[in-house]
Amino acid sequence: MRDEVLAAVCDTFAPAVDGLPSASQLGVPERIQGEVAALNRPQQVAQLNRLLDTLDSPLLNLALSGRLVRFSRLAQAEREAFLRGWSESRLPLKRAGFQVLKRLTLLYTYGAVDSPYWKLVGYARPPLPDPAAPPRLRMRQAKAGETIDADVCVIGSGAGGSVFAAEMAKKGRHVVILERARLQTEADFKGGELEGAANLFLDRGLAATSDAAMVLLAGSTVGGGTVVNWNTCLRLPAAVRDEWAAAGIEDALDEHYTAIEKRLDVDTDESPRNGQNAVLERGLLALGLPSQIIARNTRGCGDCGHCGSGCRIGAKQSTLRTYLVDACDGGAEIVTGCSADRIQVKQGAVEGVIAQLEGGAVMVRAAMVALAAGALHSPAILLRSGLASEQAGRNLHLHPTGVVAGRYAEPTPGWVGVPQSVMGDAFADLSRAEHRRRMSQALHTTAFIAIVRDREGGRVTLDRTGQPVVHYWPGREAREHLVRAMVESARIHLAAGAQEVGTLHTPPVIGVPGGFEAMRQEIERRGVARNAVALFSAHQMSTCRIGRDRRSSVADPNGEVWGVRGLYVTDASAFPSASGVNPMLTVMAMARRTAERLSCDKDEQSRR
Repeated sequence: MRDEVLAAVCDTFAPAVDGLPSASQLGVPERIQGEVAALNRPQQVAQLNRLLDTLDSPLLNLALSGRLVRFSRLAQAEREAFLRGWSESRLPLKRAGFQVLKRLTLLYTYGAVDSPYWKLVGYARPPLPDPAAPPRLRMRQAKAGETIDADVCVIGSGAGGSVFAAEMAKKGRHVVILERARLQTEADFKGGELEGAANLFLDRGLAATSDAAMVLLAGSTVGGGTVVNWNTCLRLPAAVRDEWAAAGIEDALDEHYTAIEKRLDVDTDESPRNGQNAVLERGLLALGLPSQIIARNTRGCGDCGHCGSGCRIGAKQSTLRTYLVDACDGGAEIVTGCSADRIQVKQGAVEGVIAQLEGGAVMVRAAMVALAAGALHSPAILLRSGLASEQAGRNLHLHPTGVVAGRYAEPTPGWVGVPQSVMGDAFADLSRAEHRRRMSQALHTTAFIAIVRDREGGRVTLDRTGQPVVHYWPGREAREHLVRAMVESARIHLAAGAQEVGTLHTPPVIGVPGGFEAMRQEIERRGVARNAVALFSAHQMSTCRIGRDRRSSVADPNGEVWGVRGLYVTDASAFPSASGVNPMLTVMAMARRTAERLSCDKDEQSRR
């Protein structure tokens, strides 16, 4: 019965018309069920089942929609009207259910390799180049029940963990890096969006806040987010540095930034403007607003546009090709498919880490542990360990991000060339026919993203199985800034010559040349409501934040967890507050700072 309901839902969003197969004919319902099951989170499967049961229950539909009907028995037009009612409902749960089903259906309909919908969109997949040679890494095959001895155990191999591991290995420490994901190297990067999401992102690219109102994009692979980052390398804004000084980060980060940038080959030499970036630059110039070329960590970039799915030619200088290589050259070992469960502490000092392999548990015995599992999983590890439980998981910042799209006369395919090379920092529907019309114009559509620095934080808690649950909604100030960001994005689009501009509200707010004022008023009227406008986050921060006061922070200004000797936080969860820009470079600079200060402290103690 649920299979029939899910097929009806998928075919409502993507029916067989205009010579295109329906979603069910493409196997989308089965793909959705398989992907949700692959998360290994029974609660997610149960939630999907409850949603499908609700849709097809006459009694529940009578209570929720005033109609004694089964969704699966309705005709196409009736199903569209039914789901449209859910999308615009005053009940948040109905809007959430609509958004989840819509995202899943369209993701696996348009994203499937060689999907017939690519022709509608105008997408032509470029030929894959030969892969670069894999990096030199020392991989350790751990066995369930094994105890591994190390000087330092690093949990996570992303931006922070890799730098900390490299610095410790350089000083002669035996480092073991635990990574929950499997190793993927250049030969595994095939440029496919769905394959990349499943293999390189947290929860197979399906992570979201608990109310499904915000999609969460976080890297989960050897190299972490540095493998899927769009190569954007930005230093912390001066105003945020001043703010962080109050939390105890008073020393300059410049020397650490400089060292990181040199190792990653960060510069603007390989930051050409593709169609989307040229449009943004043109719009900013027309309005007299400053634009900035973004520095990127690439060497020999081929402008293929697949930055978010892993760099097949090895041009992206991710930690997979830099700091993890440095760490392994210094003797470090990487254990993959190994998820840190909890940290063992005795008499106020770290003893090691208990982690889970496919066949059972493994123990890494180490007097120093670096927590670098990301701002969602680092607090989860502390909470499972009973450490810093009053503050761990609080103060979550996500940089809520909105999208405004513009349609242009000339082709501006966002999938061709460097995806992000220009920035502006002047401001710190369900109809089948309409959907098909807009998707058919994708070749001429440019999307601007607007990142907002959020000051009010959310929280990460644990579910019944001990896995992280994200509770977050932008505060009033952030929502006001998102509205302003959407308005200004629309203004820039129109200044750049867009023929039509649209937000990602449900239904979208549409503007045309000469109609900006009406669009502005409608965006402000609609505002930002849960599951009424598409939002996402690619930056998760501050859930184990550094601070001077242990009552409001997890770690001291050196990054050491209050009350636990030898336990350090070395990822974005350590940020005292949101960075306001792409955090990758700052995560790495902060990890290097922690390693340097730790070494200085140890050297000072040895001289005493």
